[in-house]
Amino acid sequence: MKKRMLILVCLLLVMSLLLQGCSLGLSLVPFAILGSSIRNDSEPYPEPSVEDILPNVERPEDYPEHTSFEDYDRGENAELAPVSFSEIKYERPDSSALCKAFGDVQAMVERGDDAQTVLDAFDPVYKDYLYFATMSQLAYIRYTLDLNDTFYTDENSWCEEQGPLVEQAQEKCYIAMADSAIRDELESLYFEEGFFEYYDNNQVYSNDRVVELMQQEADLQNQYMALQSDMTITWNGKECLVDDLLSDENLEYGDMLEIYRAYYQKYNPKAADLYIQLVRVRKQIAQELEYPSYAHFAYSYTYDRDYTPEQAADYTAAIARELSSLYYSAIYSSYSAEMDADTVMSKLKDTAYIFGGSIATAYDYMVAYDLYDLTQSSSKMPGSYMTYLPSYEMPFMYVSPTGTIDDLLTASHEFGHFVDGYVNCNGTTSIDCAEIFSQGLEYLTLNRADLTTQERTSLTVSKVGDSLLTFLSQACYAEFEQRVFDLPDSELTAENINKLFYECNEEFGMGMYGMEDILAPGWIDIQHFFIAPFYVISYCISNDAAVQIFEAETEDGSGLELYDTLLSNSSGNTILALMEQADMESPFDDDRAEELADFFMDYLE
Repeated sequence: MKKRMLILVCLLLVMSLLLQGCSLGLSLVPFAILGSSIRNDSEPYPEPSVEDILPNVERPEDYPEHTSFEDYDRGENAELAPVSFSEIKYERPDSSALCKAFGDVQAMVERGDDAQTVLDAFDPVYKDYLYFATMSQLAYIRYTLDLNDTFYTDENSWCEEQGPLVEQAQEKCYIAMADSAIRDELESLYFEEGFFEYYDNNQVYSNDRVVELMQQEADLQNQYMALQSDMTITWNGKECLVDDLLSDENLEYGDMLEIYRAYYQKYNPKAADLYIQLVRVRKQIAQELEYPSYAHFAYSYTYDRDYTPEQAADYTAAIARELSSLYYSAIYSSYSAEMDADTVMSKLKDTAYIFGGSIATAYDYMVAYDLYDLTQSSSKMPGSYMTYLPSYEMPFMYVSPTGTIDDLLTASHEFGHFVDGYVNCNGTTSIDCAEIFSQGLEYLTLNRADLTTQERTSLTVSKVGDSLLTFLSQACYAEFEQRVFDLPDSELTAENINKLFYECNEEFGMGMYGMEDILAPGWIDIQHFFIAPFYVISYCISNDAAVQIFEAETEDGSGLELYDTLLSNSSGNTILALMEQADMESPFDDDRAEELADFFMDYLE
């Protein structure tokens, strides 16, 4: 039997970071400040023809046929039969028993039991491991669906705290297998060829001190998430929710700025204290594991990247050099119009059926088992994500809608993740590769969704502008994060971190004279820094691939074909290798940033 490697920490990471990760962690402050200049449905763009924006692509009149999900071969058999999401019952998994069971298998290996005996004992333990991951993610989903539900708040925290202990027990078991005389036989009978090579070089959780530090990290992350719930300030003598104040349609510009100032004055010191502790804990993890820096640990172990922090630094420098002057062009390209959640889902369905193939099959599967949530609720966690329930082999899509046409692209983004999870059974282990399918599907949706000429044209320009903002903001955040980790412990202060953040924003063209006191502390709203360190560069790298999908679409209509090629080769792959297989340009090619600048200027200037 061929088994793919499932690392619980990565599953939990993807689940949690994609909650906010797919909103790209964009600070909303500059957009709020410039809000009066951003276009909406009452202030449309001059309408060039659709052919000028999206040539060589026609929306077919009839839906192509696609395979029903009952007949679709996904290549994996679920341990539990698929059921509607609402029917999945949560029960706290027995982490202590699971750890003991891994230890029992480890003891069998170390005393020299034969391979088949070991595997007979290991298989049910592995199924329990999948179940632990499934229940952990189920707790997280239900926690995000209702932040006021204290039961799932507590269960989510418990699962996150138990994760490193479970992972440690599993890793020790695998290391024993890797060091045993039955290693090759275990791979031949059950695991895939070369499975244990990973554990020859990555022995992280077997280090007790590292597990202790990771539990400290999880606790600090939970404190940050708790801090973000129901944030209030004193306004006109009353304690008010910040979100309620900012959502007031009659709010005056000067009052808005004062609300932000009061918010950051209250919450920046609290968040900074947690972040400073996180940075110190993460530095200790890297030191324990003998990595040159935490960035090197994250790039290699957490994200399995085939590029280095040094390459990323050169890339972000090129983005700052070539794209920063276009920032305001991107800001002023924004377009929005009202669109309710039912309309979004209707248009997403229509678009999926226009795509046909596995995309349409995945949509039918998602709806059949109610594996999505697009409801609007003040108690939901803001943002969007896709996660995976491994015991059921089922993806789940979460969107907290805004009531605008932007929700269509957000839903397309998360549905792109859903399609990848469905087609590849969560086998796309590279975050960089996974983000291609979300950002790429946004671009492909532009010409296939059922939109008016104004909506399609304006939304296309807006999406291109958003793509440019992705490059600038995420490259800025990546540079900022590296600089924070480079600070000596004695210089890790809120004041220094705020200063670094504003300096980075200026370098990437996103500074704003007179707004330093609002922009400088704004890094506390970027959840990636707290929840998913050194993740943000993935948005730039994958966005480069998504732009190339869009270019293929506009040049000869081959974007969907390229998307399918990438989708069919992403499982277990790394991004540079995947792009090379598809004959795409590497983001690290010479002059790539200049080419991107030319692309954006064609649409935005």
